[in-house]
This record gives sequence, C-alpha cells and structure tokens, in this order.
Amino acid sequence: MRDQNIHGGGAKVSISPISDGVTNALHLALNGLDARGRAITANVANIETPGYHAAQVDFETSLRAALARGDGNDAQIDTRTSLAPTRINGNNVNIDFELMAGEENALRQQLTVQALNAKYALLRTAISGQ
Repeated sequence: MRDQNIHGGGAKVSISPISDGVTNALHLALNGLDARGRAITANVANIETPGYHAAQVDFETSLRAALARGDGNDAQIDTRTSLAPTRINGNNVNIDFELMAGEENALRQQLTVQALNAKYALLRTAISGQ
C-alpha cells in the first residue's frame, strides 16, 4: 500500500487564488482520476507479466472525508495491490475488469472536465459582465 498527497510528493499546492471549494474538489478529482488511469494502463500493459499484481487506486474515500472536514487539500491517493486470485503464472490482472474500469474512468474524467469548464465559463461571464 502506498499513500501520497493528491498533488503528489506531499506538497500542498494552491490551485488558484480565485478557486472555490467546488473548483478545488474538481481539480483534486482530476488528479485522482489521472492516477487511476495510469494504474489501469500499467495493469493492462502487464497482463502477461508473471507475478504481477494489479494496482487499484482509491481517492474518492479520502476526498469525501477531506471535504466533509472542510479541507479538500488534505485528500490522499491510495494505491493498493489487488488481492484478487491469481492465475497459474501468479498474475491477477483481469482484462475485462481493466477495460471496463478504463472506460468508466475516461467518462468520469470527461464529466469532471465539463464541470470545470462550466465553472470557468461562469467566472468568465462574471468578469466580462456579459
């Protein structure tokens, strides 16, 4: 198991001087989704690697708890090794699961980016007065 700050390297980074809680949460979610996408890619790439155990990423639990405490910057990305049963070669990557998880992750990323774009469009409108 490996924990890291959602911004990577344990450093707390201010996303924007004009960001609100929703914008901050969306940025943090994108970071978590990106980490999950990298894990899925590594899992698929190692489908035939003997002894390889799939990585699983969870950031939603930590982000939800951090937001409930009012400190979304304290969210962590938790990367764990899958405990799923292994095949004869000791590998436990399930290609069906990984492909479905990859599609779901991509859709969640698109939705999160759309939400951020909508927030920024509102901000542009407020600044320009149009």
